[in-house]
Amino acid sequence: MTKEQFLNGTIFRVGFLSYKGAETYSYNQKDNYISKQIRSSIDERVVLQDYVCNVLKVGRVGFTGFTFILKKRVVVKYRFEDLVEFKEEA
Repeated sequence: MTKEQFLNGTIFRVGFLSYKGAETYSYNQKDNYISKQIRSSIDERVVLQDYVCNVLKVGRVGFTGFTFILKKRVVVKYRFEDLVEFKEEA
């Protein structure tokens, strides 16, 4: 995945999890956060969409995000090359 695709909100998976029903993610540039889509294992439609983390920085090769779990700040870093575009089948 490219930085431009990420910034445009293209739906993606982290790594190569490609089984039917695996969760997908997308970036919301307006509000600066990553959301997660829980998908059906039958037809891959979105069953639930939820917040995952805020985005601190979008760099040249990746992004940094954070969230709080049990009052502790957890920071994550991903490279765009590790994000795989999700292609919906018709």
